[in-house]
Amino acid sequence: MSTFIYFLKNFIVLYIILLIVLYFIQRKLIYYPLKTRPQLDNLSEFYTEVETQTKEDFKLTHWYAKQGPPYIVVFHGNAGNIEARGYRFKFLVDQNYSVLLVSYRGYGVNPGKASERHLIDDSSLVLEWLLKKEGISSTDVILFGESLGSGVAIALASKYPVKALIFDGAFSSITDVAKSIYSFIPVKWMLKDSWNSEIRIQKSKAPSLFIHAKNDSIVPFRFGEKLFSLANEPKKHIWLEDSDHNSNLEKESVRQSIFDFIQSL
Repeated sequence: MSTFIYFLKNFIVLYIILLIVLYFIQRKLIYYPLKTRPQLDNLSEFYTEVETQTKEDFKLTHWYAKQGPPYIVVFHGNAGNIEARGYRFKFLVDQNYSVLLVSYRGYGVNPGKASERHLIDDSSLVLEWLLKKEGISSTDVILFGESLGSGVAIALASKYPVKALIFDGAFSSITDVAKSIYSFIPVKWMLKDSWNSEIRIQKSKAPSLFIHAKNDSIVPFRFGEKLFSLANEPKKHIWLEDSDHNSNLEKESVRQSIFDFIQSL
């Protein structure tokens, strides 16, 4: 056996092993939950803990700042839990908006493990809980998706007619993002959770606002731009030159643009 054939066979074996490992750990590469109980502490004057049940009767704990309309439902990104988002989205609470911070299964002390189907199903039940509690229609609700949460918001907007959509660091699909990282892997055929927002966004007629940093180091800008191009009118965008994935909402100009967008609805 030639040296070349020997190394080729070993390369193929190692490559197959790599594919098998990646297949079984892929959700650990997508979801990074912080498994500690979110602490309200000095946010307790704004938010209260509320609970919803999943189809399997898991109890999920969320934070809700009940004030006046509009009602904004926030779906956070793939890492951490809602504690940090309590501070990040307080600027909406300060405007006397009602803000519901949705927590996913497997995050914080919520039982279960995250997956695309479970996050969408669970979040649908959270939205139903809010509609019933407040006696409102889905057309009274704004969905705000942060990073991975944009996929959740878009999935719900493809099923419910909502007032509007706001995205911070959205992506066209996990497939696109994964391909940009693992170009040597056939991710299209391996992914369990593809989060195809590029298809779902076309089913929504809600006005939308897209926020994305051109130098985003987590979700490349081109995937947010691609999603924007596929969204139905009316739509607006804020493309940022001097920002990154987790710092967009810290900018006062961005917050003011969000307020202006909400007030225009």
